Amino acid sequence: MKLRSLFLLVAGVMIGLKVAAKLREDDPDVLHGPQRTRTDQPSLRLVSTRVQRFTDAATDKSLEAIRRLRGEIRDRLGEDDAAAWN
Repeated sequence: MKLRSLFLLVAGVMIGLKVAAKLREDDPDVLHGPQRTRTDQPSLRLVSTRVQRFTDAATDKSLEAIRRLRGEIRDRLGEDDAAAWN
């Protein structure tokens, strides 16, 4: 009875070690690092630069609108507690 339990314990440890090794290895289907290839088309690069500039400006405007709106709400409620808004 004790020898069989020892074999089961050893088998469980071996299976656990194999599963742990399998889980630690990298998945070959997952890409690592930046995968963008640089395009040789200057017009496409120019368009993507303009789009990036446009989205940055839109982000800045939306954040400014949110800050302005939060300030107006704070003024309407008359709360001086800035910690409640962070």
